[in-house]
Amino acid sequence: MVEVSIVAPTMHEERAPAIAREISRVFGERAEVIIVDKSAPGYRKRFRKTGARVMIQKAKGYEDAIMQGFRSAKGTRVLASIDPDGTYFVKDLKRIVEECDSGNYDFISGDRSGCSDEAMLPHLKFGNKVMALIFDILFLQRMADVFSGSFAMKRSAFDAIKHVKPYHAGTIFFEMELAKRGFRLKNMRISYEPRVGTKSKLAKSKVVYGFKTFREMLKVRGRETRLLLADMFRGRFGK
Repeated sequence: MVEVSIVAPTMHEERAPAIAREISRVFGERAEVIIVDKSAPGYRKRFRKTGARVMIQKAKGYEDAIMQGFRSAKGTRVLASIDPDGTYFVKDLKRIVEECDSGNYDFISGDRSGCSDEAMLPHLKFGNKVMALIFDILFLQRMADVFSGSFAMKRSAFDAIKHVKPYHAGTIFFEMELAKRGFRLKNMRISYEPRVGTKSKLAKSKVVYGFKTFREMLKVRGRETRLLLADMFRGRFGK
């Protein structure tokens, strides 16, 4: 029986096939590896001997890729994701998965705040801290890193959001949707290495991406507040 499913969204990452093989080796038979790819057919051939199941990404976006993989996942206990660009360590993801499976938290992501300036430029570290603080205030959480590409959630948590249409907010999409439903979130400190060979495909400008994500957080929390006030109004004045 497959207990853990690990989804890796890819788009021409050079190290992804090797990372897929490493995931299979580290997690063993109780896990499945799902590659959701947005590359050319020739690139997908590189996964033939990795043991991974390869899917062609149907919609646009990082969040869509992961949701597509999770919706097809067979894992009965934990669903996880890792960016296969070589910046994250599979051994760290395994720690996250084990803690998520055995602990009291429903969603756990990697905290990269202790990484080197070479791996993450100082202004991006500062931006991440600001975004984490805003997220904590709006959603009543205590997170230090809300953009990590290495995370895991209990199957039961995903089942609560599996029908939500993804919107472009990176990992915060999952964190917002779970937090507003009362699930418990936390970070675990992980290593984060400099990107080699490929550039980030998350956005052309991470500053612009940060502002767009901030707007999404306000929209989501604002929408929830309006619904809450509407329910209170109906309860107070309705028949």
